[in-house]
Amino acid sequence: MMRLFILLSMVGVLGCGEAEFAVSNTSYEPRLVVEGLLEPGVGVDRIRITRNFRVDAQIRPDALIPQDIRATIKDERSNQVFALQMRDAALVEDRLFYYDGDDLIIEQGQSYTLEVRATVEGKDLTARATTTVPERGFRIIGVSEEAMSYRPLDESGEPINFTVEIERSPSSRFYLMTVRPLVATSANFVYDNPFTEKKPHEVEEDLDDFTFEWDWIQNTPSGTGQSTLDVFWFYLWFYGDHEVVVYAADENYASFIQTHDEVQEDDGNFHAPRFLIEGDGIGYFGSALVDTVRVQVLR
Repeated sequence: MMRLFILLSMVGVLGCGEAEFAVSNTSYEPRLVVEGLLEPGVGVDRIRITRNFRVDAQIRPDALIPQDIRATIKDERSNQVFALQMRDAALVEDRLFYYDGDDLIIEQGQSYTLEVRATVEGKDLTARATTTVPERGFRIIGVSEEAMSYRPLDESGEPINFTVEIERSPSSRFYLMTVRPLVATSANFVYDNPFTEKKPHEVEEDLDDFTFEWDWIQNTPSGTGQSTLDVFWFYLWFYGDHEVVVYAADENYASFIQTHDEVQEDDGNFHAPRFLIEGDGIGYFGSALVDTVRVQVLR
């Protein structure tokens, strides 16, 4: 159910006034790259921790994870500290950190601190971040239609969208929505759409670009109540069932999602995304409440 937004290993990127920019190693500093999202009722098993590199470095996959890396999670209510282990896997991207036990329970409204230590290029690095899981109350109430033919129009000629109605968490004002087709091939692609013109072989070449869409609403009213997310038709590229997942996010994850791909200012200068990690870390360690619904696009 969960999908991590993968970070590129980052270095200094400098620009001045124009869209063109120069890349330099002058601002490079070794950093630990953290990607972790906690979900109540789900064990801690998908925390990715790697390191950054200089832009001109020849990166070996086995060098992405420092040899002496250590990671723990502290339950701030009980003050218990739990050591994480790294999953033994052939591919580096599958070597995720997890907790091998059943006594670390992620609960709504509670706070947890991740601490990571490792040696990178002879420097002792430490990264630390605390997330407070949103309070209970969030859920998907329903969807406007469970199934619709592709992009129907109302009496005024405007498209009728699927809409997802949610009950908000009292402590979250940011709600991320992801949309994914359960089957995605050139055979069930919606060619008669107003957004792009693709031939079957082009769909196959760009399949990854069409199989995952996302959007969010932010600054929702404080406290409980209901809000609506629109599933626009430019998120639905295939006939058949689509999984719509909504995340009620904490401040850490919301800040990352809001800023990770908005790093260029109007004057052309670049800045880093907002990383709420103390010490020598970049990335995110957050939490979210999650609910799922399905919608079907009919031929």
